[in-house]
Amino acid sequence: MGMIGYFFKTNDETLEKIRGGSTAEIVFQEDVEDSLLDIDKTWHAIHFVLTGRKYDGEEGNILSQLIFGETPVNDDDLGYGPAMLTPKETVAQIADALNGWDKETFRAKFHIQDMIENQIYPVMEDEEEEEFFTYVWEYFVLLKEFYQQAAEEGLHVLAFIC
Repeated sequence: MGMIGYFFKTNDETLEKIRGGSTAEIVFQEDVEDSLLDIDKTWHAIHFVLTGRKYDGEEGNILSQLIFGETPVNDDDLGYGPAMLTPKETVAQIADALNGWDKETFRAKFHIQDMIENQIYPVMEDEEEEEFFTYVWEYFVLLKEFYQQAAEEGLHVLAFIC
């Protein structure tokens, strides 16, 4: 299995249900599967490329919140802690910041040796850089589109790792 990154876009009403109940019971229902994005094991590499940091980011870098959100939505442990909420106002700021990240920009910041040295999940010592780049880039594109759609729809985003 592994540590899979998930993102769930939600409106105010569903967010309140999640705050008062079980996150997993809501986000993994079949009728909301269009609101859920699985970025496989790329979450840590994406964060590292965008921020240059393992888990945090420089103050003022809105992209530090892309993967890890802002605040816990509730106390429901989904495997590696609770889902982290990114409010819709911040989602819009993140989506705007992501507009500047095309393939060339992302590739210029993508250094597999730095990832190995910083123990970025799931990079292995013998990882083939271009193959790993392609894997991470494909999920980054999905995540970028997901945030842009959430921003256009005025939705919050929950981020969690299972």
